[in-house]
Amino acid sequence: SDDASVSDQEKMLILEGALFVGLLLAAVTAGQDSCNVADGDRWDCGFVGTTQASCEADGCCWKPALLTNSSSNLRDTPWCFYPSDVENPCNDIKWSADSPGFTQEYYDIMYNNYAANLNIDGSGAVVAAPDT
Repeated sequence: SDDASVSDQEKMLILEGALFVGLLLAAVTAGQDSCNVADGDRWDCGFVGTTQASCEADGCCWKPALLTNSSSNLRDTPWCFYPSDVENPCNDIKWSADSPGFTQEYYDIMYNNYAANLNIDGSGAVVAAPDT
């Protein structure tokens, strides 16, 4: 072979490099697509003190909310949020019930505790936790 030709080994290296770059770009693009969530549709993935590094390490998206003319209140917009391909578990909450969720015995105990704290020793004082 002459010096101008590319060896089979060099061709394989070029193909492997191209494949790697293609897979890397696909992964980055897929991640960006799932992080393209409107401010009002974001749900928190972080907590107070979460950094971009810790957010992304948890598999979440990091995107600071920017104040624009169309969004004047960003107080409730999370910067660290779940990607769009993660289902929000709050969507499955049953918001209606056919009972109060506790027994009559429990209700009676709580009501008696409540009533006992309304007028401590006949003074008219109300306390959250009396000394007993």
